[in-house]
Amino acid sequence: MLGKFMFICLWGPLNLFRLSRWWRWHIVDLEHLPPPGVPTVVVVNHIHWTDVHVVGASLPLARWPWWIAKSELFKSRLLAWALRQLHVIPVRRGKSDVAALQAAEQVLRSGELVVVFPEGHRSETRSLIQGRGGAVRIALRSGAVIVPAAVWGTERGFLRAMLRSPVTLRFGEPYLPVASGETITAEEMAALTEAMMVRIGMLLPEQYHGMYREQIAAARAPQVADG
Repeated sequence: MLGKFMFICLWGPLNLFRLSRWWRWHIVDLEHLPPPGVPTVVVVNHIHWTDVHVVGASLPLARWPWWIAKSELFKSRLLAWALRQLHVIPVRRGKSDVAALQAAEQVLRSGELVVVFPEGHRSETRSLIQGRGGAVRIALRSGAVIVPAAVWGTERGFLRAMLRSPVTLRFGEPYLPVASGETITAEEMAALTEAMMVRIGMLLPEQYHGMYREQIAAARAPQVADG
């Protein structure tokens, strides 16, 4: 349980600052997060490295998350050891890393929660960029629900957040991705991935919609008409 202790040492101080109301750190619709024991993939846009702190500390301690991160972070033996203790699964970017996907699927089948940044890296424009299908794939194979989430305000950095620059993390409703069969075509995976990214985008302010701007507007149109 050394890893859990290490996580609490990070989670605790961040939440003390948040609950002190010094930080303008807003968590919206956390009730959308399924209870412990439900296999869950939380997919979040990626603006700044401090997104990791905001997401991790915003989750309930009972849902100690697993993460998928680039394998380059594991070059240092000491850092690699610490990351593994903190539930981080290394993945080789730009390649089909079967071992990483299988490790995430096994974790999910145990009822755990995995956080994925489906864009694969931080967005230089701060708005949404092309999503990747790994999160959808592991959810389909493990029977996990996907919870879209959106973070913004972190682009100003950790120091600005400490100086009361507002940061928001908003959770969307969970959904179960559905494929037409056991074999998923590239076209179907692209459609499922786009649908996931649109769900994330619908939680974000308009200036962060990026390359999914048109799809998000189309998805919102029926809601506006009904409203």
